[in-house]
Amino acid sequence: MREETSDLVAIIPMKPLAQSKTRLAPHMTPEQRSDLVVGMLRRVLGAIRGSSIDMFWVVGGDERIKNVARNFDGIWMEELGRNLNDTLGKAFEQLAVRKVAALYIAGDLPFLKPSDLHSLLRSSRRNTNITLAPARRDGGTNAILVPAGLPFRPELGPRSFSKHLSTAAAMEVSVAICYSPGLGFDLDISDDLETFQHMEPGLIERLVGHQADGE
Repeated sequence: MREETSDLVAIIPMKPLAQSKTRLAPHMTPEQRSDLVVGMLRRVLGAIRGSSIDMFWVVGGDERIKNVARNFDGIWMEELGRNLNDTLGKAFEQLAVRKVAALYIAGDLPFLKPSDLHSLLRSSRRNTNITLAPARRDGGTNAILVPAGLPFRPELGPRSFSKHLSTAAAMEVSVAICYSPGLGFDLDISDDLETFQHMEPGLIERLVGHQADGE
């Protein structure tokens, strides 16, 4: 495992698999949903490892999520707060105290590639801007890069992108926006299954297929 020192740490908050992607229940069994979540997480972690980011934390989840994180040479932590936003906020606080830049990345980005992360890092101008990657739907935010030492707390959810812009403006910190297909397309609802299959035929089957995740 990598040493726990870096000037930038990526943070991927996760739920236990049994609680994940419940809106897909009409079309997928619990086992398929779990495999889909694991497949997307593996895509995200693979993109991180293929980029210049040398450390990531996977926070929360369950034993299977922990195994995936460790198999990708990352650090797994138990959930730090009472919900996703509280957990993410506490992780950002830990890194701000250490004067380390924090990068939130959603764990459900099936098209994420290293080039998307390179674009995000370039937009940050060497981690001096707060850099936001908007979701294509619902006004959400799929990635947030915060410079070292800045006390910024993410508030994820619908319309979070505009909230993050307002927070940055109130802090009088410059903001960069990174528009990227890999960062914009998260998978949450049943319509996404059909849309993404048209974008990349066979994608869902590949993600749901058995993963060598150390079970």
